[in-house]
Amino acid sequence: MTSPSRADRFRTALEAFFVGDLDTFLELYDERSVHTFPFAPPTMPSRVVGRAEIERWMRSVSDIVTFGGGIHDVVTHEGADFLTAEWKAVGHFPDGASREISYVAVVTFDGDVVREYREYINPLDLQPPS
Repeated sequence: MTSPSRADRFRTALEAFFVGDLDTFLELYDERSVHTFPFAPPTMPSRVVGRAEIERWMRSVSDIVTFGGGIHDVVTHEGADFLTAEWKAVGHFPDGASREISYVAVVTFDGDVVREYREYINPLDLQPPS
């Protein structure tokens, strides 16, 4: 039996995060991993370094938006040491509003560990609909 591809492992971890299983998602990271948000609004970090800091940030995301419906419309493209992924999820905000959020990620790997995860989200999608 062959082991799952990097893209399959990434999708499994991503799906886990979007249903509330952060621990499975964090298995992708180690102390040298970097997670960046190139279009981060002023209220978000633009760079988070190391698994412990990434975990701390990811656990605080629920203060901004929560998810419960998983992800959909997933498309991945895998290269030798990277993959790109696109997906959508419905975010639920503390005021009860919800919005579909589109994501694009460019992920560079060192073996099976994420070295850099660049997450591109429209900052306006992280605000409740008006």
